[in-house]
Amino acid sequence: MRISIVLATAILAASLTSCSDPSFTVEGSVADADGRTVILEKADHAGQWMAIDSASLNAKGNFSFSPVAPAAPEIYRLRMAGTESYIYFPVDSTENITIETSAPRFATDFSVAGSDQATAMARFEKELLKSAPSLSDPDSARNFKRRIFTAYLQDAKGSVLSYYILTKTLDGQPLFKVPDDAPYFAAVATAFREYRPDDPRLPLLTSTATSARREGNAAAGRKKIIEASEISYIDVNLPAADGKERRLSDIAGKGQPTLLVFSDLSDPGTPALNAELRKLQGVRIYNVGFDDDQLAWRNAAANLPWTCVFASDSDTPALISSYQLASLPAIFLIDASGNLNARCNSMAEVRRNLR
Repeated sequence: MRISIVLATAILAASLTSCSDPSFTVEGSVADADGRTVILEKADHAGQWMAIDSASLNAKGNFSFSPVAPAAPEIYRLRMAGTESYIYFPVDSTENITIETSAPRFATDFSVAGSDQATAMARFEKELLKSAPSLSDPDSARNFKRRIFTAYLQDAKGSVLSYYILTKTLDGQPLFKVPDDAPYFAAVATAFREYRPDDPRLPLLTSTATSARREGNAAAGRKKIIEASEISYIDVNLPAADGKERRLSDIAGKGQPTLLVFSDLSDPGTPALNAELRKLQGVRIYNVGFDDDQLAWRNAAANLPWTCVFASDSDTPALISSYQLASLPAIFLIDASGNLNARCNSMAEVRRNLR
């Protein structure tokens, strides 16, 4: 009874607002589903699902919905009534989403089209279904998540798809776990802060990333590398502008302090940072660039008087994990003996630690 009331209310609300508000379309067909009902559902920012519309299927299995477009990107799903089978898809604004499937294989054999994000989500769901039997093995799960990070999260720029993947559950258990997957939570939270600072999911992502880091520290019985002192740094070996690899250990711990700087040379705030770095005396600098455009990075790096190296897409996850990077720029001070001495949150802090 409760779901019927929710559906009736949602349908009435849609009819009252459809004349003035922009809408998106979800349409398609479900084969072998004559007389069945499909339900369109939407998730709120806390992950709770609610029904917003339904359609009874005829012999052809065709359906069509035209809900009000969301103010911000949202996750929706199509459910076969009377089952726990779902097809998930994201909606940014006014897309025309098309779903094709059949009743017997509703959540396992389907296609979703209409946007790159929708197609990518369908591809992820199928990868997850295919890999699910092996994910009980810790090594298989780690390798799967690394692959998923590279394919879907690394360059997602705060997309709703990255949030969906990071909060995905499998058999009632989260795919990405706290504290084991702290670097992934930190990376996605950083992307949201940079590209979607007003997204309502950001506070939850930030809180989860912080909790994951703290729990990881507690479980290890010691501080992570970003908060450690008097310990050796993790070496970095990446190509410079001339294509030759340069190791952090080639310059660090050689009788002078070294700044390990992670930055994006194309960021509008970076020139001011570089101007401050130029003023420093008696310190070496090893600058890792996370720029999207390697050619633009090379041109900018050529004008800097310190060691600049480039982090490719394949290098980035390991660096995020090793140094627990949550935002850029990030600056680490390695002392003259080669020990990681401090993480500095500002140039004023850099100068204080160099005294």
